Amino acid sequence: MAMSVSSVEYKTTERLPWDLAARREKGPDPYTKLADKASNWSAKPFLVGQYVREQARIRDLDIPSAYQELRRLGLKGDYAHIRDTVKILVKERGQKPNLRLYDALLLANTDNQYGSAGEVARILDEIAVEGLTPDSATYHAALRVRDPVRGVGYDLAYTTQALAVHPDYLLRQRILEELRQRWFPLTKEGWHDVVAGLIREQQLELALDTLDQMREEGAKVDSWLYDLIIYTLCSAEEFDLAVDLMQHRISSGELYISATLWYYLLDTASRALHHRGTLLAYRGRVENSYLNPSTGICINILSTAARHGDIYLATSTLRILGRRSGNPIQLHHYEALLETYMTAKDIRTSLTLLTIMAAAGHPPTEASTRPIFTYLTQSPSLPATAVSILKELHEQGRQIPIPAVNVIMEGYIVHRDLASALSIYKSLYQFGDFLNPDIATFNLLFRGCSQAARKDLAMFLASEMVALKVAPDRLTYDRLTLVCLNSEDSIDDAWRYFEEMRGLGWWPRNGTAVTLARRACERGDQRVWRLVDDQGGRGISKWRVERLIADYWKDGSDESGKEVDLAQGEEQ
Repeated sequence: MAMSVSSVEYKTTERLPWDLAARREKGPDPYTKLADKASNWSAKPFLVGQYVREQARIRDLDIPSAYQELRRLGLKGDYAHIRDTVKILVKERGQKPNLRLYDALLLANTDNQYGSAGEVARILDEIAVEGLTPDSATYHAALRVRDPVRGVGYDLAYTTQALAVHPDYLLRQRILEELRQRWFPLTKEGWHDVVAGLIREQQLELALDTLDQMREEGAKVDSWLYDLIIYTLCSAEEFDLAVDLMQHRISSGELYISATLWYYLLDTASRALHHRGTLLAYRGRVENSYLNPSTGICINILSTAARHGDIYLATSTLRILGRRSGNPIQLHHYEALLETYMTAKDIRTSLTLLTIMAAAGHPPTEASTRPIFTYLTQSPSLPATAVSILKELHEQGRQIPIPAVNVIMEGYIVHRDLASALSIYKSLYQFGDFLNPDIATFNLLFRGCSQAARKDLAMFLASEMVALKVAPDRLTYDRLTLVCLNSEDSIDDAWRYFEEMRGLGWWPRNGTAVTLARRACERGDQRVWRLVDDQGGRGISKWRVERLIADYWKDGSDESGKEVDLAQGEEQ
């Protein structure tokens, strides 16, 4: 019988599978795409000449040598040369269809540009039509058809021809089922092809199960397959599984793991704040100076260390940044380190770091001390411990920044211990001869005065601000307004602070404004309408004021009186 194999064109007029004679009359073989390839070579005379010389060399070989050459070309997946060599053997040498020729044509489809799973299925069908029985080599050749994964970032194509099976799940299952029916075992290469296909289809659980099955049956897993699945797991953010595979490779004695894979694991794991993956890659490559991570990756590592309280990882990364020129260590790097210490509940080192930041020219801000504040709110006894640590640091000659004192006062205020916070304010000299309160210090104390309804103390502190020439801000006026609202018979003072605040272009916070409006409604005070600022959009909405009037107005008037008040409000 004649042999087409989805490929070979004959000049005979006998019956040919796939209607090759008709295809010859219509033009180039639509399955081979060799016309496209020839057109590409036409622009490169040197390659065309090389191709012609190669075909002439094959024609001069005897039959056994030609089959040996065909096997070599099959291992390379050289689509054009394989098909032309089969054509020479069948058409010019009179070879009948056999599995060696079909195996070569199957391997030709490993070509990433011209091969396809569809043609593999057609070749398998044609084998059945020719009455031939596929052997293990035929099935494994079909399993080997695969495309390279582009953009992975490492070079494995030179060692494996391609990295993943063509995305044809049904074809692969058909081949595996026929292998089982014929009691053909999967070879090592066959196992790799199956796993690579599952990875390509993103069936990661099945791929890992098959990988475990390979190891149980004693099949050695090549490095490229480990690399491929770890890359895919990292891309899918399955870092625990990726780390488990990396640790298995290390514990099994594998010495030469791809440097690019280590870099990819460090980059993706630190970006996702995954501690195990980041730490493994850091210790595996950065710690021994095989890898010098970029500044961006260092920041991701710092963030990961801060999230998980890994002091070693944070300090080591900060040392890497410190060795670089241009003083790359900035405030946010210190803040990440500070968060790391506080996640580890190390209050002493955290307060020490605040003094280091001030000495290094990166004074901490209120935002920098948020991790410390969160820690101090956990117990009423913690602020006192922090005070003792600050005094020890001052005795050691360290410069205490005012935010370090403020955060302790804030801790006392949260626990409603105004007396202790005020005591720290009065003894600021204990933390530095030139340490002066700032606006944040007074705002914290005003908050405590509001909670304790201590208007007298707030007025004293306000006079202290004036004496120290500390300029008030919007929060200062807001909290002084609240102090007056929480004290008896001080609503007029609250309105004075509101008017002064309004004159400076500021408005109180929404909660403060609503409280002032409610107190005005309870007293029947028409000034409530001053809180409405429809033009600027910063005050209370008109409908909200009307609702407060309806709920809280207590001047003893009837409903008609309320209607008059509303009308007057609209005029204002």
